[in-house]
Amino acid sequence: MNPQITTNAVAGDADATADETSTPTLTRRILVTVGTDFHRFDRLIQWFDRWVDERDDSEIGVEAMVQRATAAPGRASSVEYFAFDELVEQIQKADIVVTHGGPGSIFEARKWGRLPLVVARDPEGDEHVDNHQQLFAERMAADGQVLLARTEDDFRELLDSLVASPQTVTPHDSQHVEQSVRRIGLIVDRLVLGSKP
Repeated sequence: MNPQITTNAVAGDADATADETSTPTLTRRILVTVGTDFHRFDRLIQWFDRWVDERDDSEIGVEAMVQRATAAPGRASSVEYFAFDELVEQIQKADIVVTHGGPGSIFEARKWGRLPLVVARDPEGDEHVDNHQQLFAERMAADGQVLLARTEDDFRELLDSLVASPQTVTPHDSQHVEQSVRRIGLIVDRLVLGSKP
C-alpha cells in the first residue's frame, strides 16, 4: 500500500506503516462517489482500491474520500452518504472527482469546475435497473463532457493522468446546469426508449 493514501487501515497493520522518507511534494484530493442508488456498486470501490494499492508515485500523494452508499467499505476513508451540502463541499475541496454515471453527480462536478472521471453502473452486474447510465455516459464522453472509464485499465490510465494533471472545466451557474440536466434527461429518455435524440 502506498503510504500517501488516507485509508481505513487498522492500527498495527504492517501495510499501514508510513515511510517517513517518501513524503510527496504534492498532494491531490480525490472524491469518489457511487451515488445514492440502493444497488451495490462494489466494482468502482474495488477498482479504486486496486489503483491505490498498486500506484507508485512518491512525488504526488493522494488523499481520498469515498461516498460508497451500499457498497462494502474499501481502503480509503469513506461514508455511506453525504447530505447534499456536504457533497458540494467535498466536490469543491477535490482536485479530482470520480463518479458513477448519474446525470446529477456529473453535472454537479462540472458545475464546480471539475471534469469528472465516470464509471457507469452496469445492469448486467446488478449495479442498476437498466443501462441508462451507460448510454448517458457514452453520450457525454462523445461530447467531451466527461472522461469515461469502460474498463479497469481505462480507469487506471485516466486516474493516473488526472493525478498528474487534474482537468477542469469552466464552472456554470446553477440555472445553466439545471437547464442542461433537463435537456440531458430528455436525451436519456429518448435513448432508453430507442428513438433518436
